[in-house]
Amino acid sequence: MSRLYKFQYDQTASFLQELSEKPFQIYMDAEKHGAYCDDELGKRLFSMRLPLFFEDPEEREALWSYVERLPEYLELPDWSVLLMEAGRAAVGFVEQGKVVKHKNIRKYMVRKKQGKAQLTHLKTKGKSRYGSRLRLKEAEAYFDEILERLTADPHNKSPFVFYHCPVRLKACLNEAAEHMGIDLAASTWRRLAVNVREASFDELKRHSREALFCRFVLEDESLVEQLPPIPEYKA
Repeated sequence: MSRLYKFQYDQTASFLQELSEKPFQIYMDAEKHGAYCDDELGKRLFSMRLPLFFEDPEEREALWSYVERLPEYLELPDWSVLLMEAGRAAVGFVEQGKVVKHKNIRKYMVRKKQGKAQLTHLKTKGKSRYGSRLRLKEAEAYFDEILERLTADPHNKSPFVFYHCPVRLKACLNEAAEHMGIDLAASTWRRLAVNVREASFDELKRHSREALFCRFVLEDESLVEQLPPIPEYKA
């Protein structure tokens, strides 16, 4: 039975160093910003997701190689957090692990009876009614306001944007940014690998510190004696 261990960034580098010295074949997973270890039959033994502000690993890079590239001192950066759902968004700026500025954004984008965003509805059925046109106008304003927020001070100085949203909304945000001449690649975007109940300030506060943590999933508890001591976070 798998078990999740969660520990902070300042415990991660030393754990990775000790882990790299153990007799495991551990490879980096660039897509998931982490690492994994399988046995000879391909069965997963353990995996991890690195703190989000850690350096990007290279695909299938050996853990020892990645550890060598880590700086001796990991300086905690500032970052932006973006939570999006149809018609609702929360944007926050995190300084030294604390939310110091935030904005809730609400727009009329959802068809009341179906509970479906107008952008999704138009993928299959074109409508020219006033309600449809209004929702599309609100959708444009929704993405424009998010982008204006992310490009304003202090967000424009943030090296990272950690986000959670449906794939369709992220694609629409990218399209809106291209239309407005905004380069979203000016910051490093990484997805929050957490369950978000809604795009609200409470959820933004709850997940604003997720970038600080390493998540280590051990698939077989019998292996724990073969691993270096696994740190456990205590609030």
